[in-house]
Amino acid sequence: MDIKAKAIQQHLKEEHGADADVSDLDPQSYDDCLYDLARITEVSRSWGDNLPHDGYLLVLTESERDERWNECLDNYIDECILDELPEQYRPYFDDEKWKRDARFDGAGVSLAGWDHQEHEYQIDGEWIYIYRN
Repeated sequence: MDIKAKAIQQHLKEEHGADADVSDLDPQSYDDCLYDLARITEVSRSWGDNLPHDGYLLVLTESERDERWNECLDNYIDECILDELPEQYRPYFDDEKWKRDARFDGAGVSLAGWDHQEHEYQIDGEWIYIYRN
């Protein structure tokens, strides 16, 4: 079982009381970090109603989390801030200072569309982060 599957297993046990083997679980074909909750439920029907049945789990290593978080913040700046900021003021906007301030809220705000929570687990010496989407 890879470390992401181990992290999902630990997450489901701690958050939902579900104890089952998810070693056969595969990520979505278009994103190797995204796991379908409906598929997780299908893999282990014995969990009953303890698990959420819709949405996805985004499962990231520390470097993947940092990269995606930075991409999310860059997208927000481009689509929400600079798009609304008059052209003459854009050269004065400091992207890095804004991102530094935005990071105080944590990665969950940017990466967990469902509940804005970040769940972290240390698996085999590596930090894995899980977000519900």
